[in-house]
Amino acid sequence: MTELDIHEIRREFPVLAKVAFLASAGVAPMPLRSMNAIKQRLEESYSLCDWSWAKEMAHDCRERAARMINAKPEEIALIRSTTTGVNAIASGIDWREGENIVIDDMEYPANVIPWFHQARKHGLEVKVVKSLRGQIPPEEFARVVDSRTKVVAVSHVQFLNGYRVNLEELANIAHEVGAILFVDAIQSIGAIRVDVHQMGIDVLSAGGYKWMCGPLGTAIAYVKGGLVGEITPSYVGFESLEEREREQLWEDLVKGLSYVRDYENLSETAKRLEHGSSSHVLFAGLKSSLEYLLALGIDKIEARIAQLVGYLLERLDEEGYRVSTPADVRRRAGIVNFDPRIDFRNKEEVKKLERKLKEASVRV
Repeated sequence: MTELDIHEIRREFPVLAKVAFLASAGVAPMPLRSMNAIKQRLEESYSLCDWSWAKEMAHDCRERAARMINAKPEEIALIRSTTTGVNAIASGIDWREGENIVIDDMEYPANVIPWFHQARKHGLEVKVVKSLRGQIPPEEFARVVDSRTKVVAVSHVQFLNGYRVNLEELANIAHEVGAILFVDAIQSIGAIRVDVHQMGIDVLSAGGYKWMCGPLGTAIAYVKGGLVGEITPSYVGFESLEEREREQLWEDLVKGLSYVRDYENLSETAKRLEHGSSSHVLFAGLKSSLEYLLALGIDKIEARIAQLVGYLLERLDEEGYRVSTPADVRRRAGIVNFDPRIDFRNKEEVKKLERKLKEASVRV
C-alpha cells in the first residue's frame, strides 16, 4: 500500500498553512476541490438558472456515500443533519406502549433528545447504560437489553472522549432480541472504516461536515434495505414517493391534469426520508469530498489518524496530562480528550486558554 502524499494533501486545505488544525470533530475544513465544486454549481444554478445537473449529482452523491460504508445507493438518503436522520427514524418506527430504547450516558444530545421525545409520545422507556471509566463494554448493554427493547441507539465514536464502540458485538446483542441497531456515525465516517454489513448496522445517520470534509447542511442516512418498509416517517413530501408515482404526479401537474390526490406508495428506498428539497449546491461539495476521501483510501486515512493520535497520546503522557481517550487503537478514532489543568467553570481561565491557543495558531 503506497503512502499518502501528505504535502499534496495539505495543499488541498489552505487553513493548514495558517494553523495547526485539531478541530475536525467540530467542523472540518473542506478541500479546495469541494469548495470549487460548490462555487461552480452555485454559478450554474443562480447565474445561468440551470439545474439540469442536480438529479445526476444527487445519484452520484448517494453512490459515493454508499461506497464509504459498503452499502447500496438505494439505501442512502441525502438529508440535512445527523439530527434530521435520528428524528426521521425515531418518528417512523411503529412503536408499542411499554417497549424500550437503550442508549448510554456518553451520547451527544442529538442521539438522546429524539428518543426521549418518542418515549413521551408513545409511553416508552429509555434505558441508559452506564459507562465504566469512559468506556461502554457490550456486556453492559447486554445487562439492560431485553425482549421489549425496540432500538439500541449508540454513537460509533463517542464525542466525549473518542471511545470507539464495538458495534459487531452490540449488533449481536440487539438482534438477538429483534431490536434495531441505530448508529450515529458522524465521528467515524471519513476517519475510520465503516462497513454496515460487517458491523451489523441497521440504520445510520451522519452529518457530512466533520470527518467527511463536506459542508454544513449536508448529511446522509442509511437504512438497511429490508428495513425500509418498516419506517413510516412523520414528514413526507413529493420526493418521498415511489419513483413511478412521483413521475406520474409530476406529469399530471405540468399537463394541468388532476393532481391533488392522496399518495399510494412511499419510496421503497431510503429516499422516503427525503421529504423536501435539498441544497443540491451543498451536496455537490459533499460528493466532491467523498470522491476525494475514497481516492485517498479510507484504510490509509485511518492509519494516518491512528499514527497522529498515537503520537499525541504519547506526548500528553510524557507531559503528565490526564487523558480520557482509550490508548487501544481498536477502541479510538480521531478524537483526543485530556484535562488541560484548568477549571472550566472559571470563564477567565477558559478565555486565557483560548487566547494562548490562538496566539500559538492552534485550532481545537
